[in-house]
Amino acid sequence: MGSTDASRRALPVARPDGAVIAAEVIGDARHPLVLLVAGAESSMDWWRPEFCDLLVQGGRCVVRFDQRGTGETTLGPPPRTDGLHVALGDAIAVLDAAGAVADAADGVGDGSPPHAAHWVGFSAGGWVAQLAALDHPDRVLALTLIETSPTMFEADPDLPGATDRMQQAWADSVPEPDWGDPESVIEYHVVVDRDYAGDDFDEAHDRAIWADTVRRSPGMHRDEGEAEIVDHGVRWRERLGGLRVPTTVVHGTADPVFPLGNGQALARDIPGARLVTIRGGGHDLPPSTWDAVVGVIAGTA
Repeated sequence: MGSTDASRRALPVARPDGAVIAAEVIGDARHPLVLLVAGAESSMDWWRPEFCDLLVQGGRCVVRFDQRGTGETTLGPPPRTDGLHVALGDAIAVLDAAGAVADAADGVGDGSPPHAAHWVGFSAGGWVAQLAALDHPDRVLALTLIETSPTMFEADPDLPGATDRMQQAWADSVPEPDWGDPESVIEYHVVVDRDYAGDDFDEAHDRAIWADTVRRSPGMHRDEGEAEIVDHGVRWRERLGGLRVPTTVVHGTADPVFPLGNGQALARDIPGARLVTIRGGGHDLPPSTWDAVVGVIAGTA
């Protein structure tokens, strides 16, 4: 059976810079942890409750959270710093907090070793997961890397860049909505996301994501401004050959942001990594892909 309201626990995580990350623990905290790291500017709603329930049914405890500037996560007072290393620090802090919940469930006091999890990273969340495995190997039991690449910078010569269709969509940006009108905001995001889909676009699924996100963050953080400092960090691709963690790369054959060659290269760069392709899949994770992805997570140690 799936999770119940009683098995869903809100988990606010305070950060040193004053931000508070809104996270949620789903399932029995004594079970192996799966940390879901979504793409940039994505709330925890991107990981649908039904998807999380499938993982819980498989004996996992799922942790999801709002990225900075999304959902109920607060940004903290200025000056603000953002970037890949900030996102990694937030994810580690969420894992620590979830580990404390697990310790409480087990009756373990302070002093237990750092907790580790199976990291599932989508898009920019895949970059965070790769860095976690490289810089904090004791915190990573396994990796599932979905629709991502081995570099966040300009595409290396062997990596295909975004498709012409995607680049044209970025150039012809959709006019901003009335941010005070929830329906307008939802419609705006659905229109934008349509260009990120592969062969098919599951509009009902995408609309549900944004309906939940807008409901939980009516102002969409529009009044909080941009980060004053953005720290993108340094390249890590050349270090991937040193990873020794079970890894599966999941990639759609029709991803317009990171075409399939990115996933193929990532699977080559990480020793022993397995590549699973989603036929016709785009830069999204609709319900039609869930069985395959949940199977990957269950089958990766």
